[in-house]
Amino acid sequence: MLDFEESGTSSYVSRGYVTASTSRRSSKLTVNTAAPIVVIPEIEKTVVPISSSLDPITIGVKRPQADDIKIIGGRGYDLRQPIPVKYQEIRDRFLLARKNYWVPNDIPMGEDKLQWKISQLTEAEMWLFKSNISYLTASDNLVPDNLDNAILQHITANEMRQYLRWQIAEESNHLESYLFILESFGLDEQGQGQIFSLYQEIPELTNKLNWNLKFTNNLVNSEAPVGSMEANRYLLEDLISYYVFEYLFFPLGFSQIFALARKGKLRNTAQQYSYIWRDENLHATNGLWLIRQIIKENPKLWEVKMQERARAIVNEAVKLETAYAHASLPDGGILGMSVGTYIEFAKFMANNVCKNLRLKLLFPSRDHPMPWISEYELNQEVNFFEGRVREYQTGSQLQWD
Repeated sequence: MLDFEESGTSSYVSRGYVTASTSRRSSKLTVNTAAPIVVIPEIEKTVVPISSSLDPITIGVKRPQADDIKIIGGRGYDLRQPIPVKYQEIRDRFLLARKNYWVPNDIPMGEDKLQWKISQLTEAEMWLFKSNISYLTASDNLVPDNLDNAILQHITANEMRQYLRWQIAEESNHLESYLFILESFGLDEQGQGQIFSLYQEIPELTNKLNWNLKFTNNLVNSEAPVGSMEANRYLLEDLISYYVFEYLFFPLGFSQIFALARKGKLRNTAQQYSYIWRDENLHATNGLWLIRQIIKENPKLWEVKMQERARAIVNEAVKLETAYAHASLPDGGILGMSVGTYIEFAKFMANNVCKNLRLKLLFPSRDHPMPWISEYELNQEVNFFEGRVREYQTGSQLQWD
């Protein structure tokens, strides 16, 4: 019960001229007739939106400091500013990637053209090649579309944006390589189209492509504001799925053509694939770095639930790859590559993905089931399984023993 020290206090209370005086001994209201209560309106906090490349250029805005820049969620600075470079590793990776520039026409295709014309490939090998190049052509369309439509709007470090734009150009070059391969075989547009359209006819190929598209669309169609925790979760899931894409799906696909090349078949095509793989190695390295950096700057994202989701994503990929293995190798495999070995390679790579993301392994640990695949890594520029850049040579040094 409140106890007032002065009589007539109720009139002061009703007019709002009362201040509260509290102590450990008693709780009494003390009337202060000289100082009425001043109600201070709550100050609204101004939230600076996430920096966007669509922001208008503002006169007089100072150049950002390195401490201001974030890999995602950066605020209050112009993304078009190329300096300061906060993430020098990314800048270096971009400069090194330029030294790898190559064009498909630099690689002679005469041997493969002859093999194709005289039907030197078995029926099973021919099917393997057709389903393989069809999937890879469609998939190399997915990557730049994902970067352009989904990822880039979330990236707020100029050097990473610069590298991803270069990656888009490299993926375009890969598409040109697949076109050049079929053109060099003498196939007209109709013949090429019959091969390229297989990804629309074989469910196992379609399902792999739609799986990655699902993550892209989850991010694009999310109503969560850019920079919010929900949007960042969608972003992280999308990046993980495409890291799996670059690190697991692509080398598995390349291994099928490398297996043919080991038998002396489609060696020119395998050389094209080796140069594509060199690019994809670096894309995978960059993708892993990006995921880790986002987690480092936003540790609350990497909660137990998100880690479990990441393992589930990797496991889903292995199931899709297993189905693809049976579709592209319907008779149990070809000489030099069985379905079982191919699936073991998928599990081996899935475990590597988990290691790189510091997650619990999905499958019992085993030795590399295809150690010979390292023969097709050009000049060992990238240690693919550890994701560390070693050294680079220019793309003009094209040699094939």
